[in-house]
Amino acid sequence: MPRDAPGLGDAFSYTEGVAAGLTLDELRHPGWSRPHHGVRSVREASTPLELAEDYAPRMRPEQYFSHATAGIAHGMWLPSAIERRLEIHLAVPPGFRQPRGKRVRGHLLIERPGGPVMCSGLRVARPEEAWCQLATVLGLDDLVVAGESLLAKGRRRGVPLRVLRTAVEAGDRPRQALLDRALPELRAGVRSPKETELRRLLVAAGLPEPGINVDIFDEAGAWVAESDLVYARLKIAIEYEGELHFLDGAVQRKDVYRYELLQALGWRVIRVTKDDLAFRRAELVDRVRAAIAART
Repeated sequence: MPRDAPGLGDAFSYTEGVAAGLTLDELRHPGWSRPHHGVRSVREASTPLELAEDYAPRMRPEQYFSHATAGIAHGMWLPSAIERRLEIHLAVPPGFRQPRGKRVRGHLLIERPGGPVMCSGLRVARPEEAWCQLATVLGLDDLVVAGESLLAKGRRRGVPLRVLRTAVEAGDRPRQALLDRALPELRAGVRSPKETELRRLLVAAGLPEPGINVDIFDEAGAWVAESDLVYARLKIAIEYEGELHFLDGAVQRKDVYRYELLQALGWRVIRVTKDDLAFRRAELVDRVRAAIAART
């Protein structure tokens, strides 16, 4: 790796390198990564956010990250294929030159109220705008999951549903019809994308819509548990069990204790795994339908 130059970060533009005292030979050194035209970096980007950070030295004032890049920066739940794809989305208002590059997807976007914000050290579209932009690359199910990640329980810097509604109702967006379909299906208070997938599977099968992350109390009013999906009147709790529930002994022990308490209070607990959602969807729906029928 060529020598360090004072004042330069991990990634810098060719012009910044010259100004910091690096020679042309040093800037051409094969030890540098060249993530974008005119940029040198000390590392080879392995994620979209790293690739975006490497682009920052050459960003123009009117440019900002959008679509999947903004969604990742805001921590949205996105398909793994999108989270791993080494490309960035850059937007500018109409009248400016559309960004181009080997791993850059440029967009001309209408300016919306509020403008971009800083997130994860990057200038990105506001979360509600990024969600609307994602309608061009996601289907309905994935778009609902991404939207509910912004409404998730315990999320830091969450986005109220009314903000998403205002963004959609502003209209004049690519795939507006898809956004109009997705908006009324959003629910606040989920904790994971699998909870969203599970709830939507049950509703699509014609079952009643369950409550989301409902607190359960005993007869004396003492808190007992929070369950992922709940039919409170029927005392049915549906729990999605991710990998942590099987790999962490402390979590397993806590689950055993919690389910014992619920069962002692007359609750029927249905436990769901990723294999149920991947390979046994019909059987899973039948299990829940049978539990509802038995208590109706």
